[in-house]
Amino acid sequence: MSLMDVLGGGGPPGPPPPDAGPPPEAPGDTGGDETYDNSMQALDVAEHALNAFMQLDHDAPDRAQAARALQIVMQLKGANQTDAQQGGGKSLVRTLAGAPSPMPGLGG
Repeated sequence: MSLMDVLGGGGPPGPPPPDAGPPPEAPGDTGGDETYDNSMQALDVAEHALNAFMQLDHDAPDRAQAARALQIVMQLKGANQTDAQQGGGKSLVRTLAGAPSPMPGLGG
């Protein structure tokens, strides 16, 4: 699914996105006060939560807001992946902190 599919090109919202599957697991998930090992894991959880919200909420303005938030999350993930591919500073910091790279085999 492309970002334009999610955003709907400015027209009325389409059908809810397909089920994204179970949410990514957060380490030490105790049902409330979650912590994450790295920023990519937090972005994965945010992406899943926004997709679930858009499936469950039938209010078009709320879904449009969620789609904009999802766009920001996807931009953040893309920037981190691009940085890892180019061997940038984010990837280096992540490696030094012991977090996995957003791209398998790169930086960590």
